[in-house]
Amino acid sequence: MAAAFWGIMPIPEDMAQPNQQPGTQPSTTGRPYLRIYFKCANQYIRVYRKPEDTEYVARCPSCGMAKRFRVGSGGTGQRFFELSCK
Repeated sequence: MAAAFWGIMPIPEDMAQPNQQPGTQPSTTGRPYLRIYFKCANQYIRVYRKPEDTEYVARCPSCGMAKRFRVGSGGTGQRFFELSCK
């Protein structure tokens, strides 16, 4: 991953939509996921869940620490999070 320029993190490569036609919206019918940035590991990951699951489980790519995100009413609509194990 390229270095940050002017304090702005580059967009991770897997967020790009290479097959998307110009002027169209990306599909919203895919599998549900959260986007997690582990500051301690300096890595982005996607955390998927099955539609019937009641939580997402994110694991740090460096140390394996797990963080659970429950799904349900009263929660947040936020899809991007930053975590640190340290």
